[in-house]
Amino acid sequence: MPKGSRQYHGKTKNGCRQCKKRRVKEYCSYLGLLADTLNRDNEGDKPNDAMSMVRRAATVAAHASSRDSLSASLPAERLRADEAELKHHFLNQAWFTFSLRGDPRRCDVWSRWVPQLATRNVFIHQSMLSIAALHLCYLEPPDAKRYYSMACQHAIQASNYFRLAVPQVTEENWLATFVFSMCNGIFGYYRPFADEKIMGQPVAFEPAKALVVMRVAARFSDTVTPHVFKSPIRDRLAQVDVKEWIDSNDTLLRPSLLKIAKFKEFVSLGPESTGIRAEDAKVYVGALGALKSWITSLPGRPRIWKHFILWPSLVSEEYLSLLRLKEPVSLMLFVLWIEVMFLAPRRWYLMHWYDRGHGSALQELARQTRTPAHHFWETLTDDSQSDTNTEESDASDGGPSTPSDVRSDDGGRRGGVLLLSTGEEFGGNKTCDGVNFFGSQGMAQEAR
Repeated sequence: MPKGSRQYHGKTKNGCRQCKKRRVKEYCSYLGLLADTLNRDNEGDKPNDAMSMVRRAATVAAHASSRDSLSASLPAERLRADEAELKHHFLNQAWFTFSLRGDPRRCDVWSRWVPQLATRNVFIHQSMLSIAALHLCYLEPPDAKRYYSMACQHAIQASNYFRLAVPQVTEENWLATFVFSMCNGIFGYYRPFADEKIMGQPVAFEPAKALVVMRVAARFSDTVTPHVFKSPIRDRLAQVDVKEWIDSNDTLLRPSLLKIAKFKEFVSLGPESTGIRAEDAKVYVGALGALKSWITSLPGRPRIWKHFILWPSLVSEEYLSLLRLKEPVSLMLFVLWIEVMFLAPRRWYLMHWYDRGHGSALQELARQTRTPAHHFWETLTDDSQSDTNTEESDASDGGPSTPSDVRSDDGGRRGGVLLLSTGEEFGGNKTCDGVNFFGSQGMAQEAR
């Protein structure tokens, strides 16, 4: 072959030259449609070469230059204009609204790291555009349906790219995986209300279904937790204020701990007094124990994403079955959990979900036939309020501020211990020379 006669298969911003020359478009279609097609079919029956093609494409898609392939199925100018609008909104108006820090504008996870990761990982790029469009939906612009459609489209593409590009969490991709999980969580929390507000689709009250999703997310987060721990900037990744974490106390958590103690006493009275079957009572005692373990591990209140999804992963399948049937006590425990979550940072994408879940559970309880559990529930609020006032008085007089069973063996408060989805403490006191994940010792080192 004469020198210089070879025709290379080059690409342009609107597609590869060969496809443009032959006017073939299907080879330039974006991976999301291809992934959806494979998902609809039986994966086991697909030829290996088809899946290899997808995985090779996913590898290429990890580079920013391959993002132009997305433009083939949409007018290029419109796609670029939409993406530019969403990126501008994210960088100038939206990024700090996603932060969990007390001072959101000090959080460089969203201001710097997400945009930087988006240039190297197409699933982060798509996730960034998705939550930017979702924030625009929250602002209720005149063309909200357009932004809602863009939010869903980019979220679907992000999920497709992620499944193909990240088969498992490694040292190379854990940070991008961590950021993607946060973006995906934001979308999952707020999308039901965008469905209702913008599309007019009523949101059904299905707490068990939501908790199942959170269980999956919590188990997945366990795979990222060791990598986050080894990072010297783990407090910045988790978006926590070091001093607030170290100085936290359990004042706001005491009412919930008192309710749990009284609930255990009630459930233990037996079927004759409570109207609860013995096997169900065991399930509720386990769920109450999980709720107490979760609360006592908190540094004063829920502060990080792991806290938001942890309790659903600690309860049993039997509890979820009772919650699916909307049994009274299961709904009451669900309400107790949400009352603690109300202490979390109040962000636009979080509080709608918890407000709706709390209100819907109380409405469902009000519609049900009265049982001994309903009567106990009505008296619990008044009793806990009076007990809380007594606790505050004792604390002001220098009395003990924390119940004895919430303290660790050395007398210190347990808050700040990070739990895994299995209920185990991450690393105990032996991980990395005895420094707990977000304990005062490790956080103090970061503060210095």
